[in-house]
Amino acid sequence: MPKILLIFILLVGCAASKKEPEPQSLQQSTVVAIPENYKDIVFPEFHYVAPYPGDYRINITDSITLYAVRDTSLPLIDLTFYFKENAIPKNKEEVAALQLLSSLYSKGGTETLSPAQVDDSLEFLSAKIGGSLGSTQSIIHLNCISRDFDKILPLLFAIFNHPRLDSARLELQKSAAIQSYLHRYDSPSSQLGALSARVAYKDNPRLWKADSAAIAKIKRKDLLALKDEFFVPQRVIIAAAGNFNTDSLKNTLTKLFSNWKKPKKAERKFSEVEYNKHIGIFVSEKDISQANITMVMPFVKRPHPDYYQTAIASYILGGSSFSSRLTNTVRTQNGLAYSIYSFAKSDYEDVALSGVSLQTKVESAKTALQLIREEVLKLGKEGPTDEELNFAKKSLIESMPGMFENAETTANTFAVSEFNGRSLEHYREYPEKVKAVTKEQVRAMTAKYFNPDSFKVSIVGSASKMGLDSVTIIPISALEF
Repeated sequence: MPKILLIFILLVGCAASKKEPEPQSLQQSTVVAIPENYKDIVFPEFHYVAPYPGDYRINITDSITLYAVRDTSLPLIDLTFYFKENAIPKNKEEVAALQLLSSLYSKGGTETLSPAQVDDSLEFLSAKIGGSLGSTQSIIHLNCISRDFDKILPLLFAIFNHPRLDSARLELQKSAAIQSYLHRYDSPSSQLGALSARVAYKDNPRLWKADSAAIAKIKRKDLLALKDEFFVPQRVIIAAAGNFNTDSLKNTLTKLFSNWKKPKKAERKFSEVEYNKHIGIFVSEKDISQANITMVMPFVKRPHPDYYQTAIASYILGGSSFSSRLTNTVRTQNGLAYSIYSFAKSDYEDVALSGVSLQTKVESAKTALQLIREEVLKLGKEGPTDEELNFAKKSLIESMPGMFENAETTANTFAVSEFNGRSLEHYREYPEKVKAVTKEQVRAMTAKYFNPDSFKVSIVGSASKMGLDSVTIIPISALEF
């Protein structure tokens, strides 16, 4: 017998002699492991303790705070500086200047480097530097490779302390801003946002927008007159994440801010936006097939005891996507909307808004609004079921890890939390506050903050096709303050 054939027979014989696992026992094990219904799946009890901000908090000075969260997985450093200041225009002539200054800080070069040189330096080092002015805070953001951090930081200092505000770059920014203004209502969502703000609020400098004529008038001298007012380190909170030595970072930032001196200017007046109390249905015409709708009413300014109770009410009503009541009624059962959701916004500067938003065919807008009214009144009268309440609490608590999913989100979560005046215990106390909410509180908050008789309804679409009663038409030319 040939040797090769003999080896083959021996191999086959050995393989055949091995005992095969019994398919039946494996099958039985699988059947036992998989429940008949997904509702029967048993998950381990969720237990998550949020990281404590105090473990990462460092005082640079009495007014400058650093949250340093190390992550050595990548050779990167990410810094965000939050300056407690506002850029509210003192008059309508300043609106365009402040808008252009916000973008030109990081795009207009420095006193010693042209815009092109700054761009080339950042591109060569694969770094990003940006900044913006807002109505409650100014922000600087830096992202770079760790080894280049000491090279980038002096450039950041020069950009925001000694900006060139290059005339040629200013003209480019003006051109882009004018085009943006001319096309500001191309999308229904942007038109709806303007309509909703226009009918919801009284006139306020924080709501002013610069038109193309105002933008075209701005000269470099107008920006130079304003530049020293901003990014003044009177109160700064820094979020730092990445691969760094914490002590070294603290020393570097301490040195940076010891040289970061700007003249103190008179503070700009901050005033809360005031809500218009009149209600009704307001339409801004646009020839589209889908009516874009938002209905709002005043909510609360945080911190406020009603916030968590209303957040859960909103989650049950329309904030939980396919499991929410509004989605089930308006979309699933009646097929009138692809997207519909409720909201109870979080705001520490102004009284926030609560309400409902959706898109539906213009012909079905009236029916959709009626269905929403009925569902809101039902929850406000009967309250939620035990299952709804427990699911809402569970979902909100189990979403907490998303705020701390990496070093960058963790550092910024801590920084923004302190910026809003929260205590260091905020994220440790959050689950218990959510768990304490009762069915009666959810019912009461729904009736209080989702009252359909108090909703101010804004719609972008064709009024003649919607068949709505008592509609107020707001011309597109009247959408701005």
